[in-house]
Parts: sequence; C-alpha cells; structure tokens
Amino acid sequence: MDSKEFGLVAAQQLFQIEDIHYGYWDKSETASLNNWKIAQERHTNFLFQYIDKFIEDKNQSKVLDIGCGVGANLKKLLQKGFNVDGLVPSPWMSKYASEIISKYKTCDRGKIYECKFEDFPIQEIDQKYNLVFFSESFQYVNMESTFNILETLLDKHGVIIIFDFFKKDNIQGASPLGGGHSLNHFFKMIKNFNYDIKYDLDVTDNLSPNLKLVNEVIVKRLIPFSNTFDKFMYTRHKNIYRIIKWLLRNKIKKIKFKYSNDRNEENFKKFKSYRLIVLQK
Repeated sequence: MDSKEFGLVAAQQLFQIEDIHYGYWDKSETASLNNWKIAQERHTNFLFQYIDKFIEDKNQSKVLDIGCGVGANLKKLLQKGFNVDGLVPSPWMSKYASEIISKYKTCDRGKIYECKFEDFPIQEIDQKYNLVFFSESFQYVNMESTFNILETLLDKHGVIIIFDFFKKDNIQGASPLGGGHSLNHFFKMIKNFNYDIKYDLDVTDNLSPNLKLVNEVIVKRLIPFSNTFDKFMYTRHKNIYRIIKWLLRNKIKKIKFKYSNDRNEENFKKFKSYRLIVLQK
C-alpha cells in the first residue's frame, strides 16, 4: 500500500465514508463536515443521471468505470441493474473493489481490471463498451493514449463521460493546486478524435467548497494531532524520530507546500474548472 492509498484508507476510517470524492453543493448551501456525505451522494446522483440518459437497455449495454477506486460507484450501478466493469491500477483497491461488489456480481458483471488504463487488455473483452466514465480519474490518464484506446474499446456510437477538474489556461500567477489536464489541450484533443460534445457543464462553484473542508480537516484535526504525536515521539524516541524526520524531510516539505493556506476555495475557482463533459462520436 503506497502513501496515496494509505491516505484514502485513513480518510475512510476517520470520516466513516464509503468512498473519497468531492461533494456537490447547492449554491445556497453552507458546506460542512456534517453534510459532506449528503453532498457526496448528490455528486454521485448528478453523474448517474447522465449515465441513465445514454443507457437505454441496462442488460444489453456495457459500462466501464475507469478509475473505480474501491468500487463504490460500481456497487451502486450493479444494484441499479447495470452491466458494469471497473478498472483500477492499485492491487489493494482492486482487491477491495472485487470484495465489495462480489455479492452483486452475476455472469460477467462487475469484472475488475487491475491495471492502468493505458495498459488495458483490449483482447480480453468480448463486447465493446457502450459507455465509459471517469469520476475524478481523468486527470491521471495520458489523454492521447486514452483516446486511442477508446477508439477500439467503445461501441460505434459509444459515450464518454468525464466528471473531473481541468486546469484553466493563461491564468496569471502560479497555481498552488496541482492536477488536471489543460482545458484548451483537451478540447483540441477531442476535436482531433472527432467527438461531439453532448454536454459540457461547468460546476466549479458547486465543487469548490470542498477545498474549505479539506483545510478545515487539516487545520482543526490533523495538524493538532501531528503536533501532539511529534511531542510524544520526541519524548519517547527522540534520536530515532529525528532520523526518521530527516529521512522524510522532502516528503514533509512537499506535504506542507501542498496544504498551504493558498490551497483554498478562491484559488480553486481561479485556476481550475470542474466539469461534467459528455462526448459521443
């Protein structure tokens, strides 16, 4: 289990939630940890309504969740009667996703591909997918490789749904927030691959309050805990702990930079654009 996976496990156990993803907030709503689960459910439902729009026959159609994580969306879609597979490169997440959906699995439904999407074993599929979707996973794939694979993976009139954030282009100043593909580059890419844009919804205002919650968790919960842990370790294992902190100094510096005060809702709106985009040939 790498550090990113460990962070997901810790967050799931700390907040007692099934999956880690952004919440979707109504503009009149005040974001808080108390209603985060409700906002996450709203995020999922917002995505699912567009899956429903393009899948007329759940039994005959086939769906692929690219970057399925621990399988929360897979389980919900299987419960709704969809024929859906998942893909995730993490062995731990793959195992967890397989276990969590096993009781809903019938025939070839709910298969998990343990690989990066760039390494998808196309030769293993016996039916092309009618719809594929990325829920906060598109930012991690190589765009050109991804669209090349989708050319052979998708049905003739197959649909791609992307629910993720992108980097805005030509914004003055350096962004304190990493992640996301260039929005301009993305639109050039889909033009080159001859996709029509069926929907392009900018929901940045509905997703940006999550940055407020991240800071609230770090400042009010994790930093006080880490300070207490520091004091305890220095008291009990001073010399060993100093060596450990020195060995991890670059990673600690990176974390401190990543979760600086500039990583906030205002800068998210300035530098990022969170969108739901539906593409079809």
